[in-house]
Amino acid sequence: MTGSNLRRVARSGWVALWAVALLGGAAPSAQAQDDTQEKIRTSIETMVTAIEEENDPMRNRMFFELRIIGSESVPALVELMGDSRVKVREYAMHTVSYIDDERWIDPVIELLKNDPEPSTRAMACRAIARSQDTPVLEEAGRRALPHLVAALKGGDELVQMDAAFALGWFGDSDSRPVLEEAARSSSELVSFFAKEALENIAHAEKMRSRKDKS
Repeated sequence: MTGSNLRRVARSGWVALWAVALLGGAAPSAQAQDDTQEKIRTSIETMVTAIEEENDPMRNRMFFELRIIGSESVPALVELMGDSRVKVREYAMHTVSYIDDERWIDPVIELLKNDPEPSTRAMACRAIARSQDTPVLEEAGRRALPHLVAALKGGDELVQMDAAFALGWFGDSDSRPVLEEAARSSSELVSFFAKEALENIAHAEKMRSRKDKS
């Protein structure tokens, strides 16, 4: 065999090896994706069963499982937020709010606006407040501000308390008038949370002022 033929055979061999490596690398990736989806499905099912059986340790374990999986868990958790069982949709919302993926923001806002259960709307307030814990969600979370203000202005005491709490986390100066009104509420709890929120806003304003001067 001539030198040129040897080189052609060698090149063909490398091409074949490269193709095998490429195809071989794709299969584990697809399998890993399937495995992740199966793990999400199993974790969701286990979490729902634990909620129904009031098995808090197992429920909490699934919270961490789904949180560790991260963004890939978001679609399944958002779907679970539509469950007819109050505790199930609330815990799904609680879980997804600890994942840095803004796809859950708008579905949670919808629950805040439209869910018939005060406890679920209150949970939505707390979930939205957590958006301010991370720069990834901070801006997207601000879409909820007018709906938090609306929740504070009327409705159930439980929702008003958590709406005030959430507004405090945002540190938004524009929320000050509605919080000042809520601070005069006949409900001691609503008044307390509104005053706490005003203190948080004052602190946020002070921090922004220092930052602007530096």
